Amino acid sequence: MCANYCFIASILPGGIELMKKWNEENIVNNKEHDAVFMTAGISREQVWIQHMPQQNQDFVVASYETSDPEQSFKVLATSKEPWAVKFREHLKKAHGLDIAQTTIKLNELVVNWKE
Repeated sequence: MCANYCFIASILPGGIELMKKWNEENIVNNKEHDAVFMTAGISREQVWIQHMPQQNQDFVVASYETSDPEQSFKVLATSKEPWAVKFREHLKKAHGLDIAQTTIKLNELVVNWKE
């Protein structure tokens, strides 16, 4: 069973431009991206920019469809595939996030309502 796992990360100054360029050059129609994400068990990826004018801070909101978020992040953090290495470098530049050095603590579910 796949879950829609969502998370946020801050966007560093200049990060929005880096994100848009990264998307064009490294995600759209990129078989290397697809292979790494498939190996990580991710079947869908969606990313939004959340503008927070009150705080003068923007965030990325990402959604991965995966049956095992912990395993997915482990693969993304440790894969030796060249695309995965580039992805980790992008996360550092755009978000200040080093997933290879930081243990990702999964989100805590507090509401799970369904009609």
